[in-house]
Order: sequence, then C-alpha cells, then structure tokens
Amino acid sequence: MSTVLVSGVGALGGWALEFLARAPGVDRVVTVKRSPWSGPSWTTIAMLGSAIEGHTKRFEHHQVDLADESAMARLLAEVRPDAIVHSATAQSPRKLSGVPLDPGVRAEVRAATFGMWLPWHLWPATQLIRAIELAGIDTHVVNASFPDVVNVAIWKRFGHGPSTGAGNLEVCAARVLRYVMATTGRPAADIEVSLVGSHALLTRGTVVPHHFRLSIDGADATEQVDLTAALSTWPEVVNWHGDVPNSLYAGSAVKNALALLGTEPLATHVSAPMGLPGGYPAVIASGTVELRLPPGLDEAEAVAINDRAARFDGIERIEEDGTVVYTAESRAAMENLGYRCEAVEFDDLTRRRDELRDVYRRLTSEGRDA
Repeated sequence: MSTVLVSGVGALGGWALEFLARAPGVDRVVTVKRSPWSGPSWTTIAMLGSAIEGHTKRFEHHQVDLADESAMARLLAEVRPDAIVHSATAQSPRKLSGVPLDPGVRAEVRAATFGMWLPWHLWPATQLIRAIELAGIDTHVVNASFPDVVNVAIWKRFGHGPSTGAGNLEVCAARVLRYVMATTGRPAADIEVSLVGSHALLTRGTVVPHHFRLSIDGADATEQVDLTAALSTWPEVVNWHGDVPNSLYAGSAVKNALALLGTEPLATHVSAPMGLPGGYPAVIASGTVELRLPPGLDEAEAVAINDRAARFDGIERIEEDGTVVYTAESRAAMENLGYRCEAVEFDDLTRRRDELRDVYRRLTSEGRDA
C-alpha cells in the first residue's frame, strides 16, 4: 500500500492534495499542517472528491508544526510515507504582488529578486529533512518550494535531501510544447522539447541562461521556434507571481512523486534533481532520477548554465556547506528595503526568517497606507 504525505496544505499543497485524491497508485494520503482548522477542511474536501471519483483511499490529517522536529519525527516514524510532497513555506511572498507599493519600492523588490525570500522556503524544508533524519525512515521528498536553490543547499548541508523539485522549468517546457503544437498543428507525440534552465527562466524569459533543443519526428527543429514568444506573450501574458499557477506546480509535484513510486519510466522535466541546481530533462522511475540531456550537452555544461542562471534570482553561489551567497545587486536592493543580508546560513535561518517577516509587514503596511 503506497502512502503519500503532503506537508503544508495551503495554496499549493491543497491542489496537490486534490490531485492525489483522484490519482491511481496512491492508497493512503496523509496531510500535515499546524493550523487547527484549514488542514482538516482541505483533507475532508479531498476525501469527498476522491469518493466522487469512486476511489477508496484512506485519508488522515495531523496537526503538527514543522518547527517541532521531535513531533514531526514521531509522526513520520508512525506514518512511514513512501513519498512526501512538500510545499510549506514560512510565508508566501507572492501575496506582495497584490499590494499597491510605491513604484520605487516595487522596483527595489524586483531588483532584490525572488531569492530575497529564500529563508521562508529553506527553513521549512530544512525542518522536514531534519525530522526525516530523526525518524530514521527512507522516503522520497518532492519539494515544490523554490527547489532550484533550496534542494541544492540542503544536499550540500546534509549530503542528502529532496529527490527532485516541481514546476518551474517543467512549466516552461509545457508552454513551449503547446506553442509548437499550435504553430505547427502537430500532436504532442511527434514533438520532443528539451530545456535546461532555472526558476528565473519562467519569470524573466530568455534573457536568462538556458539550453533549448526541439525535435519533430526525431529531426532537429530548434530554429523553427521563437522561444522568446513561447515563454512570454503566447497565448496571453501570465502573472507568475500570484496564486493562479499553483495548480501547475502541484500537478508537477504529484506527477514526480508518483513516478518515483512507480516502475514505468517517465520522461519529463524536473527541477533540482538529486541536488543539482536549476532544471533539466530527465527520466524518473523506481525511485531514481536520471538526466536526459540532448546530444552535445553533458552534465557539467548543463550545471554551469544553471549556476549562471541562478544569478537572475539573486544567487551568486552556494557554498559547499550549503550557505547561499547573494549577488551584489541583490544585496544592494535588499539594503534599500531595510534588509541587510549577504548570505543565508543554516545556523541563522530562524533569525533570517523572522527578519523577513518584519520587512514584509512593513512593506505591506506602507503599501496599504499609500
């Protein structure tokens, strides 16, 4: 009997729960959230949806805070999930996009980039990995919270970590696939998209370092595609900073988790597989993730592309102990917002998490008062 646990049942985790409730290959779904009411509500709704689809899955909810490593470890030792879909964050920075900030402040937030909010994503994922260690269990983690950087830092710190991430590059690959289908009239089965790139490729477009190859009927058709158009204005401009895309990220996470538990090889795109930076074409099956790079591109070159791309999210480098160092441009913008941080260190995560909350509250308060 396969068991999948969802840690963090919210805007993204709630979608993951709904997909798991309806997907074959899962017999037991366990949810974890510190809230005393929203977690049970999400779980009950998913259970009813599962029944509508004719499934007889088991559902459990546990009110546990990831900050309580001992309690989380006890739960994991009891549940022993085969896979964990992790989507918890200390707070979502996406809500800041809906606040009417002063244009100058908004420009500084953009200059600081998404990487500014790294502690909010890294802290819960770190708590989960520590709890897994304490529980002494063997499980697969699919991390949907800024995996391009979080997974890398965790692997360097602990020597293990999430098997893969979700969304980001895979969403880019999906956009390209639909674009090619629409512009050529060919079905998806005739088209092979191969992308190497980072989270920033999704939000910033082709200015971000990447590698792209397209095959149609096995023949190279890369030059036939306007990649910039496929990733930007086609078919309509998308707000990637809001809550709307969460269903895409959740669907990607569930797909990857089920592929890790299955035996049938799945060719797909994944973010941060086995601690590598950024995203890659890969094959998932039987608990493993193997890169599926196009001819002429080796792993070292692909990793180098994504290391350069990370700078567009404000990440200069990730040290061997997992410390994440910001770019000079990102540091300057953060200082202009009243937040001084040169690097994110694991031993300092709690303080950084709380400092960011203060910055966020001040920014949103000033925005509403403007």
